[in-house]
Amino acid sequence: MIRKTKGTDLATRTSDRTPVRALDLRSPFEWFDEMDRWLDDVRRSLEGRFWGPPWLVPTDRRTGARAPLVDLVDEGREFVLRAELPGVSKEDLDIRVSPDGVELRAETRREKEETEQDYYYRERAYRAFHRTIPLPEEVVADRTEAKLKDGVLEVRVPKKEPIPKREPVKVRVE
Repeated sequence: MIRKTKGTDLATRTSDRTPVRALDLRSPFEWFDEMDRWLDDVRRSLEGRFWGPPWLVPTDRRTGARAPLVDLVDEGREFVLRAELPGVSKEDLDIRVSPDGVELRAETRREKEETEQDYYYRERAYRAFHRTIPLPEEVVADRTEAKLKDGVLEVRVPKKEPIPKREPVKVRVE
């Protein structure tokens, strides 16, 4: 059994107590790994101080509108765009589709006021979303369909020239 002594690199064998040098197998490129970790820590620290925590949704500093989280899926004949818009009703939505992209805008304003004899309560909230999503292929804007359910918007945009979805082919190995 080998044990490392405190304060030195030397390891001693417990059976015969003769000092043996500990093997230090380090790559010459470990310095670069350490530098990458250090730079990542600095970047995270700066992001936290100037742009807020990384889990917050990006915000347009000029308008204060948040960019909704979006998934874009190519389903062969159409693109399916799913956006998270919590607290937005379909009356608050403005969706514009051009042959090469989709623009989402939403604004919600809520006011609540309660007045009683000894009590006055007033609360106001404003939320705005804006995002433009470029599409990789030309689409037919006239036939676009959109549904909003439980804060998730689904927009189906048909392609101008549909390309069938490519299925993977299994290759036999000999």
